[in-house]
Amino acid sequence: MPIALLACVLATSCNTNKRLYETGMAYHQANQIDHERIMELKNSGSPDAWPEIFERYCSIKGRSDEMAHFPAEVRRSLHYTPLDLDKEITTAQNKAEAYLMAKAHQELSLTNPDLDEADRLIKHLERVNCNNTQIDDLKLKSLARRYGDISRLMHIEVFERQVGPNRDDAVSFKETQGGATATVTDHQLSKTATIKGRVNFIDPKHRKRILLSIPYEVSSKFEQSFTTVEGPQSACSAQTLERLKQKPVPFPTDESLLNDARNQLVDLIYQKIQ
Repeated sequence: MPIALLACVLATSCNTNKRLYETGMAYHQANQIDHERIMELKNSGSPDAWPEIFERYCSIKGRSDEMAHFPAEVRRSLHYTPLDLDKEITTAQNKAEAYLMAKAHQELSLTNPDLDEADRLIKHLERVNCNNTQIDDLKLKSLARRYGDISRLMHIEVFERQVGPNRDDAVSFKETQGGATATVTDHQLSKTATIKGRVNFIDPKHRKRILLSIPYEVSSKFEQSFTTVEGPQSACSAQTLERLKQKPVPFPTDESLLNDARNQLVDLIYQKIQ
């Protein structure tokens, strides 16, 4: 019996022994049916059993949690015992996710994939765990297989741009050789730009319909190392003289660094659909 119906039965009952008995029987029978099916599925040893096992465990827990809110005298009459299924649910969820991810990736890697089946697997994965980090990547691959060149679908929205300061982290020290002394300074230049926003993939036939929307945060970092010397180079070690061959380059402009971050985002999207 569904949880909502169980609640309705309890709420509308006159607390007669017959009504309580019927409700208790419905609750325990529903749990028994799910338990027996779980055992059957586990004994099959088939990986594709785990999504249903997870759903069955969730049904049992849902009924138990609902029953826990009923008055204590009602719970006693129904011989209710709290159930701790967290470990079983976590195990089943992990195995269900692993199976659904593997099957979706496998389907999308075929020469002639069944894209409807791939989308069904992805939606099932989303029901098992909507926070699974593979969902957006799988949806992206599915779009690429369905529409080909996704660049014509892609629209990048930028909500925030951040550009850090020009940094020069310098460390100076003395070197002496042959009676001569020089001050050596190692420079580490850096500058970072970050863009945050959303990539929307638009239906080519219905331009107002968004097929997929993925949030992003991408950074581009400029780094440059070089060494300068004040004083005679004859005082410098071989290692310092080697570092002097690396000439400094100017800091990039804010716009060039932001453009590089955007290009990294596009490259990252194409990497995900390979």
